Amino acid sequence: MDPLVATTVVSASGLGIRVVAAVCQYLGLRWRVRQEHAHRQTLVALARALPEGSRFREIRGDGSSLSLTVPPQSGRSGGRIR
Repeated sequence: MDPLVATTVVSASGLGIRVVAAVCQYLGLRWRVRQEHAHRQTLVALARALPEGSRFREIRGDGSSLSLTVPPQSGRSGGRIR
């Protein structure tokens, strides 16, 4: 095989591997964004369903946490997610 052809084939293969890696990373990030969006929608629905004065705490697998307290109504509007 001609050295120029061999170099071209190796370079093209390396480029192809980088393109495939970039596409895989893009698809992984896209999946993560969709999962976070669905999780956010679930949390909003949960917050809307909680009665006044209740509390909710979530601890995620990565160690982050979320604490939510719905204050009791004291004759004023507010305290609910609309």
